[in-house]
Amino acid sequence: MPTFGPFLDKNFNCNLKFILVLFSQENKMKYFVAIFSLLSTCVFAKTFTVMSYNVQNLFDSKHDVGKDDYTYLPLSLKSSSPEVQRQCNLIQNEYWRESCLKTDWSKQVVNEKISNLCKVIASTSPEIVFLQEVENKSILKKMFDSPACGKDYKYLSLLEGPDSRGIDVAVASKFPIVSEKLHKVDLEGIAKPTRGILEVKININGKSLTAFTNHWPSQANPSMARYKAAELLVERALGVNSDIVVAAGDFNTTSSDSPNGINLVVRPHTFDSELKARESGVRVFPGSHWYRGHWGSLDKMFVFTQASGKIIPDYKSFRILSADWMLRTRKWTDYDTGEVSFHEVPNSFSWKNRQGFSDHLPLVMKFSY
Repeated sequence: MPTFGPFLDKNFNCNLKFILVLFSQENKMKYFVAIFSLLSTCVFAKTFTVMSYNVQNLFDSKHDVGKDDYTYLPLSLKSSSPEVQRQCNLIQNEYWRESCLKTDWSKQVVNEKISNLCKVIASTSPEIVFLQEVENKSILKKMFDSPACGKDYKYLSLLEGPDSRGIDVAVASKFPIVSEKLHKVDLEGIAKPTRGILEVKININGKSLTAFTNHWPSQANPSMARYKAAELLVERALGVNSDIVVAAGDFNTTSSDSPNGINLVVRPHTFDSELKARESGVRVFPGSHWYRGHWGSLDKMFVFTQASGKIIPDYKSFRILSADWMLRTRKWTDYDTGEVSFHEVPNSFSWKNRQGFSDHLPLVMKFSY
């Protein structure tokens, strides 16, 4: 019996309701006509990949005026600059004070960090990359000018925000970026100013994707700070006219947040890509960030429910990248019980040996159009 199975695989994007008919030997002509009709109304679906990655302190080796970036300067400059030494010595926490005084963030270290991060990015060759913890447009450009990151990231977006350390969010894209806006989170009376939410509109061969890159206030801030970021994100996203709206990044939100901005504000308007993947049976790595013996999913990729259907997320393709070379073994002693355990955790970059990548693992997912 003839079958249409081979013609209906996942590489086709068809909006055709096709009725299978049993064909006898006498109806060969009808069979071929039907096949031709099916193929003529189908087109090969094109795909692209989106990555979201907190790259953990991607700083250059120069001081940005007005920013507390003194840790990420070369030791040669620190030893000869009373101003840098004064600023480092103002840090009350002993660990961070020593780090500020002794870290040798040289040009060579910066180049090695970029090379290592590019290895991660190039492993999946995403067309669009959401980034968090990037100091400025200069270091963003340096990163994607590197052959190690791959080719054709011609479109870069980073708008300076009010974060005191100078870290920002960014987007790198192989597709044209047609507009960019930075939405600042109003935290007056709640917390100090922090990273904004970057809105970028991207032209996907005539179709539009609006990306919101997030790096919400850390857990050192009250839950209300992240709740305010959630309200701002949803307010801006619901006002967008685009074929698809994607919000990704480091949301810094845990289940203990109260009020919980993700559960109360974001989820009613979005699909959580990680949850959709797990629900469909995909084996997803336990988390994107490891802290004090536990995995967590601080990093998220949300797809807003308002969409034209012209760009389709493939939730089954969602992954938390966790190749063996991206992990290291860490011995952990539980603070409460004293129990010792060993874990495979994200291999953070070390300026001393110039090995490692980030304390976060990246998220990736495919889309078709």
